Amino acid sequence: GGKGYYGMNVHRAVVESGARFSGATVHFVDEEYDRGPIVAQACVAVSPEDTAEQVAAKVLKREHELFPHVVAALCDGRIVWREGKPLLWTAT
Repeated sequence: GGKGYYGMNVHRAVVESGARFSGATVHFVDEEYDRGPIVAQACVAVSPEDTAEQVAAKVLKREHELFPHVVAALCDGRIVWREGKPLLWTAT
């Protein structure tokens, strides 16, 4: 992440760096863009043959899987705040 790293810029940087993993992050919104407290994250594997577009598609798919779980946890009261950070309690 960082300044200028959004959208396809992130996925291009992942591919160019040779990273083996990327991922999706769900966070609360605050006054700064893309800076709120993180609630949940999930990884996706990146293969050496992947293009930035393929990485973007993998991350988007993972976001679509992750986001409903976070919303359900919020609605069910399974997200609590400790020391200024959200903790997501998963069902076991």
